[in-house]
Amino acid sequence: MGKIMNLNIFNSQNEEIAAIINELTLVINKLLKTHSVITIAVSGGKSPIHLFDKLSNTDLPWDKINITLVDERIVDTLSEDSNEHLVKKHLLKNKAKNAKFIGLVDNLLDIEGMLLRNQINTPSIDIAILGMGEDGHTASIFPDCKELEQAVDLKNESSYINTNPITAKYSRISLTLNSLIKIPYIFFSINGELKLKVFKEAARGNNQNYPISYLLKSRSDAKTFWYI
Repeated sequence: MGKIMNLNIFNSQNEEIAAIINELTLVINKLLKTHSVITIAVSGGKSPIHLFDKLSNTDLPWDKINITLVDERIVDTLSEDSNEHLVKKHLLKNKAKNAKFIGLVDNLLDIEGMLLRNQINTPSIDIAILGMGEDGHTASIFPDCKELEQAVDLKNESSYINTNPITAKYSRISLTLNSLIKIPYIFFSINGELKLKVFKEAARGNNQNYPISYLLKSRSDAKTFWYI
C-alpha cells in the first residue's frame, strides 16, 4: 500500500473495502461518543455495490445511524436506476437493516418541492462516502451540466441543486460543493488507472473539466481509497 496526499492504494478491491470499513468503524465509534445519532451520505451507481454488501454485515450500532444520499437520479424510487433502490437492496439489510434511510426523491413532489424538502428535513451529514467518474464528476456535479458554476459556487447557500448532465441519463438532485465541504469526514472510493490519472490531475487545483477538483482543493484532509 502506498500513500500520496491521503491517497491509499491497494492491490485488490477486498483490501480497499476492508480498509474503508475499518476507517468508517473508527470514525463512527468516535462520533457516537458525542452524538446520539449520526448521518452518513453515500453514493449510488455500480461502484459501491461490493462495499455496501460487506458493510451491511459489519457490527455497528446501526439503530443510531441515518443513511442518506449524496445525489439521486430523479426517477421512481422503485426503479433499478434509483440510488435509493440500490442502497436499500445492497446496504440496508443484514446487520444494517435497522439503519434509518432518508431519501432525496419523493414521487409525489416536483423538483423544487424535493429540493426544499431536503434542505429543511435532511439532518446534518457527518460522513460522506463519495465516488468519482472518469470525467471527474463527484456526486452529480458533472463538467458538462449547465448548473456547474452554481453547484461549485461557495456563495451558494443551498445544500442541494438540480443538475442536468448532457452525457449522463436523468435529471438529478445533488449536494452542492458548499454542503460537501462542510461534512466533517469525507472518503473517496475509486478504482482503475484512468480514474487515478484524472484524480491526480484534479488534485492540482480548481479545474472546470474535473469538478472533483473544487472539493479536493477545499478539503485536503479527505481520504481516498483506490485499488489497482
